[in-house]
Amino acid sequence: MGRFAKHDDESVYRQDDGEITAWFTDFEEKLELPHEGTPAYKKIFFLLVGIGLVYLLAVFVFL
Repeated sequence: MGRFAKHDDESVYRQDDGEITAWFTDFEEKLELPHEGTPAYKKIFFLLVGIGLVYLLAVFVFL
């Protein structure tokens, strides 16, 4: 397996034997912003999903 490395301010993929097999020019690193929902909205979401499942179950069982 290779690894990512920096070479002259550019990102490269270097094999274990030292050979560079890929150059990533104009490579921009991006961060992912995590988001956790508010507990009240989570409860409402799961309540509505539960109601929807009960409704679908009732439709398929009684019709």
